[in-house]
Amino acid sequence: MNRMLLVVSTALLAFLRANVFSAESSPRATKDPAFTEFFRQTNGWNAGDGALSIALSDGRVIWLFGDSYINQLNPKTGALPCLFNARNAVVVQSRNGLKAPRTLTNSSSGSQTFFYPPEAKPGAPWPCFWPGPGFQVSNTVYIYLSEIDKTPQGGMWGFKGVGQSWVKLSFPDLKIIDYLKLPSFNGISFGCGFVSDEPSGFIYAYGNKRTRTSSDVYVARFPAAHPEGQWSFWDGKQWVGEAAKSAVITKGTSTSVNIRRVKDKLLLVTTEFSVACDQGKEIYISTSTQFTGPFSRHRPIYTVDDRVKGHLPFFYAAVPHPEFINEQNELLIVYSINGYEPCIPSCANGKMDPDYYRPRAIRLKLDF
Repeated sequence: MNRMLLVVSTALLAFLRANVFSAESSPRATKDPAFTEFFRQTNGWNAGDGALSIALSDGRVIWLFGDSYINQLNPKTGALPCLFNARNAVVVQSRNGLKAPRTLTNSSSGSQTFFYPPEAKPGAPWPCFWPGPGFQVSNTVYIYLSEIDKTPQGGMWGFKGVGQSWVKLSFPDLKIIDYLKLPSFNGISFGCGFVSDEPSGFIYAYGNKRTRTSSDVYVARFPAAHPEGQWSFWDGKQWVGEAAKSAVITKGTSTSVNIRRVKDKLLLVTTEFSVACDQGKEIYISTSTQFTGPFSRHRPIYTVDDRVKGHLPFFYAAVPHPEFINEQNELLIVYSINGYEPCIPSCANGKMDPDYYRPRAIRLKLDF
C-alpha cells in the first residue's frame, strides 16, 4: 500500500512539475549573427558597453554606450589599446539597415566623449556621464544620464554614483541643448526604462535600488509634455510626491534591469548576478499588463555561452529593442560583456581583443 502510494505520488509530482514548467516555460532565445556583427565597427565607435536605443520619429535609431573605444582599432592587428578614450558615445543608425552607422562627435568638448558634466574639465576622465534610456518628445530628445565620480580606493570598482541629469538634444540634428539636474529620488536610479502612455499623457519611469546581489524595482511618472516637471511615485496604492514613499513593484535578479513596452505588455529583462568571469550566465524575462505591476515570475530565456578558453565573461545590461521586432515576431535583445577577468587577462602586450568588450545580440520568439 505504501509502495503504491509512493508510486502514485511520484507520478503525480512528475505530472505537476511537467505542467508547471510548461505553463511557465518561455521560448529560448537564439543568437542574432547579423546584429552581433553590427557591433563590430572598424570606424568611429569600435567597442563599448550599454547598447541602449532610442527610436526616432524619422526612422533613425540612436544607440547609447558607456565607456567606449572610438577610432582606436588597429587595422593591421585588429586589436584595441588597453585603455578606452571615451566615457560615453552616441551612434546613429540610419533607416537603411545595419550599414555605416555614424558616430556623433561633440566638438565643444575637445575629446571623443559626447556627454560631459557641465562642471567637468573637457578631456578629464572624472566626473563622467554614463547614458541611460531616453525618449523623444516632439523636437527634443531626452536622455537620462548617471553621473559617476572616482573613489579613493581606485581600481576596477573605484567609482560611485553622484547624481543624475537629463540631457536634451535637438531633433533632428541631435545637438546638445542643455543639461538639467535631477533630484536624488531617495537613492533610486531611474535608468531602467521609460514607457510613454499617450492616453494619460504620462511617461512612466522605471528605476531600481541594489539589495545585495539583486535589486528592488520602482516606478514613477511625469507629464510627457514636460519631463522637467513634477515627478510622482507609486506607493503601492496611489501616486505621491515623495520618492521616499515609493513601493517595490517587482525585483531584478541583479542590478541589470531594463523595462520596455513590447506590443501590449511591459517586458522586464534582467540578468543573473555577474561581476567577474564564470559567475552568472542566465538572462530572464517577466511581463506585466499594468504600469505599476505586478510582474510575472522571472523566466530564463537565454544562457550566455561566449566562452574563451572554457571561461564565461563578466556580462550584464540585457536590453530589449522593440523597434527591431522582425517579420518572424522575434524581439531583439542585446547584452554587454566586459572581458574574462580574472580568469583571462583583458590586456596582453598593450593590446586587447575588441570582442572582449562588444555587445552580443540575440532574438526571442514572442508568444504574445
